[in-house]
Amino acid sequence: MMKKILSILLFFLVVNSPNFTHVESLFRVNYSERTTEYIDGVRHTKMVAMINYDGTETNQTINYLGTNISTHSDLNIVVGDNYMNYGWGRGDLNTIINNVNGRYPNYGVIGGVNGDFYSATGYPVEAYVRNFEVLSPGLGYERTVIGFLDNGETVFGRPEFTGYELLVFNSDGALKLNVPIEGINMLPTSDELITVYFENIQELIIGDLNKVIINASDIKIDDWGMIFFGKGELNYQTNDELLPPLQGMVIVGKDFNEDELITETDYVVVQQHIGGEFEGVRFAIGAWEELVKDGVATEYYSEGAGPSYRHPRTAIGIKEDGTVFFVTIDGRDYINNFLGVTAYELAEIMLYFDAVQAYNLDGGGSTTMSLINDESEYIYLNNPSDGAPRAVANGLFFVKGEHLPVLDKVPFPDLREILEIPTNVYIDIEGNLNFDGVLNSDSYLINIDGVDYDSSSNQYPLDDLPGTYSIMIKTRGDQLDYKDSIYTEVIIYTVYTENMQKFINLFKEYTKSETSD
Repeated sequence: MMKKILSILLFFLVVNSPNFTHVESLFRVNYSERTTEYIDGVRHTKMVAMINYDGTETNQTINYLGTNISTHSDLNIVVGDNYMNYGWGRGDLNTIINNVNGRYPNYGVIGGVNGDFYSATGYPVEAYVRNFEVLSPGLGYERTVIGFLDNGETVFGRPEFTGYELLVFNSDGALKLNVPIEGINMLPTSDELITVYFENIQELIIGDLNKVIINASDIKIDDWGMIFFGKGELNYQTNDELLPPLQGMVIVGKDFNEDELITETDYVVVQQHIGGEFEGVRFAIGAWEELVKDGVATEYYSEGAGPSYRHPRTAIGIKEDGTVFFVTIDGRDYINNFLGVTAYELAEIMLYFDAVQAYNLDGGGSTTMSLINDESEYIYLNNPSDGAPRAVANGLFFVKGEHLPVLDKVPFPDLREILEIPTNVYIDIEGNLNFDGVLNSDSYLINIDGVDYDSSSNQYPLDDLPGTYSIMIKTRGDQLDYKDSIYTEVIIYTVYTENMQKFINLFKEYTKSETSD
């Protein structure tokens, strides 16, 4: 099982007062302290420095966190949030880290920073994609979005949204079909089209069209009452007139679902389709000002981010070799004279760390960076200007762990043969899970306490740590001619401590002798 206790390789480099000159002597860094540590391939550097930008000297505390995910198969970048079903919310960075670790058993967060700007209700300003789900296309500010593809590539720019789509997934999470949606809270204009009604419009859905009612596990509404996202499972189907149910969706279309596209074991997603360079991004988050473009610092900024004022700031950069890094600058510390940086100075700091592309993230009191330590605790690296970490909408994180594979799209109608479930399941004395092999199986999926593990064999070694485990097994098909079986019934497996096992063995022997007598 994946351990979230990450090994830490740590070393420190302390150098006194060297000078660094950048871009025709316009920018200098004279640091009094510089420390560097590496944690599972992620570099953290902290500098206390005097910087000189065009003759103006200021004291700065700078934190850098970065790695090249394209050269580390077990490192990735994800977004995280304090977003709950039916509502956006805010949380401090470590709360969001705990959410990420709880949401994805295949990842363990190493460290990260705060992310996008947000509204008073905690709604992120720009487009937000979490594990392929387009939870929001943004609030119309037309700012930069940063997307992360599974191949390690990072994309920057404006995604294209080409209307709503209905995605139907089977119980394995494989896509069955995606269908364009003509509109929201309206009747379709032709027999070939479908529309979707949500709960925010309580008007009678008229006509004899098919109406497929979905129990929504999640619906996202923005600050102006617009719905951007819905997710749920089939409730029932009718052609009667009805009101959209609370916490539900209604898919409307002539003869829609007569072919049983959506079954009781499927789930559906209604979202805006994201296209352009952002097609296929697993995670995406909003930013604002472009600090560096093609290795050159930006010379003009809009006034929205207060470019000429000193603030704590957070930024993301990418290097020529694909390394992605985050930077935070402390500020508003008037007692110790750490006031922060302007956007112009931040751009030069990003160049100092060899960025060829860089963007400003939310700053001020939101600026936060956190990193795991050798006791698996998350420690704030910067000094938040509010005196404590501010509750923010979302963040960006380096994680240890590989992405779950994207399943191949399954055919529809699905005429593949369903494989048999494994039988004769037992656990031997050495703690190995055993079961009879199934003809035409590709592999087996073993679910232990909700986490799936692939096995090419019909024998699987179990964890010997004391505890009680819930286990289910299903047969995996090749997805072309054969599809997966259902899971077996739950098997409860208990591993006892050594002393408890000795007691159980003695008790068995005693019971056996009493029976013999």
